[in-house]
Parts: sequence; C-alpha cells; structure tokens
Amino acid sequence: MKRFAEILYAAVLLTVLSCSAVTASAQDREKEESKYASSFFKVGVKGGIDFISVNRFELGYISESVSNYTGFTAGVAFSFDLPVRGMTIQPELNYVSKGAFFRGENNVRFRTDYIELPVNIQAGLDLILFRPFIMVSPYIGCAVYKQPGTLPWDHLNRFEYGIGIGGGIDFWKMQLQVKYNWNIGGLVKNVSDSDLLRSVRKGNFRGLEVNLVFFF
Repeated sequence: MKRFAEILYAAVLLTVLSCSAVTASAQDREKEESKYASSFFKVGVKGGIDFISVNRFELGYISESVSNYTGFTAGVAFSFDLPVRGMTIQPELNYVSKGAFFRGENNVRFRTDYIELPVNIQAGLDLILFRPFIMVSPYIGCAVYKQPGTLPWDHLNRFEYGIGIGGGIDFWKMQLQVKYNWNIGGLVKNVSDSDLLRSVRKGNFRGLEVNLVFFF
C-alpha cells in the first residue's frame, strides 16, 4: 500500500510538472507572437542634422565662393516590416532646412525649408540585439519657407524630388540613419534680375543627412 502511494504521488507530481511546462511554453510562444505582431508596425519621432551644398553656382561669368549650410531635420516615421525577413519600408513626414552661403561682393545667405515625404526601403540583417541595414530613399517635397524674404516665390521651384542612398542600424527602440541626398531638378524655374537667383539657376541641393529615430 505504501509503495502504491509513492507511485501515485510520483505520477501526480509528474503530471503537475508536465502541465506547468506546457503552460510556460505556451505563454512564451504567445509572448513571442505578440512581440512580433507589435514590431510589425512602429511609429517614431526623428531629429537630425544636415550638411547641405549646392551642386552648381555661377554669377554671370564669375564663380562665387559657396559655403556649405548646416540645417536640421525633424519629423515622424512609420515603420512596416515586409514579409521578406530583414526588409522594411519606412515612410516619413519631415520638416527639412536647406541652404547655402554665397560669398562675393555681397554675402548672401540662401535658405529654403521643405515639407518632405521620403519612403525609406531598407534591407538588413536581424541580429537579435541590433539590425544593420542599407536603404534607398526616394522623396518628394514642397518649399514652405525661404530666405531672403524678398525673393519672389514665382521664380523659385517650390516642388522638389530626389533620391537618397545610405544605411544605418536599429538597436533597442532607436534607429540611426546616415544617407546622402540628391535633389533632382532646379531651384529656380524663372531667372530674374536677382543676382542670387542667377547664381543658382542651374543648381540644386545635395548633402549628407544624419538622423536619430526613437520608436514608441
């Protein structure tokens, strides 16, 4: 009888331990699934710094000295995981400041701020703790601010489009981006008597952009 009681006790204990293991395994699986589901779509805020230059500059027959412009980027990012492992599409809505310093007989600071919509297509490696990636970023934008204020909008091309190429790394809830952007098209659509407009009549912005994104 004592032997039977010991066997019964061992069987009950084994059953309880087995049920506990199955329950724990199911909970872990649910956590992993919920973690994956939550990471499928992420929203974040971003900020960064831009180092902008103008790719062509002339004033009549005399070339001017142009200094690079340090601008900023601020906006929001929306990240979607694609079915292919490591692939992500990340559209953003940003406020971007671009410009240049023209040095000649009259030093002029030229600045144009844009509302930009880039779509970052990222391909990376999921390495558990971090994810390095490369990306291609076509973008469009619309100018909403300019300096000097006396420049007429009628002579400026407010619509912009271009492409960026770069890379970055995801870690924790952060994403570091580094990319180089090329605006396509011209800054000026109608050349006027303005020396500044004539100086950039065939030019456009390009430059390096460094951003940090925080995902919620």
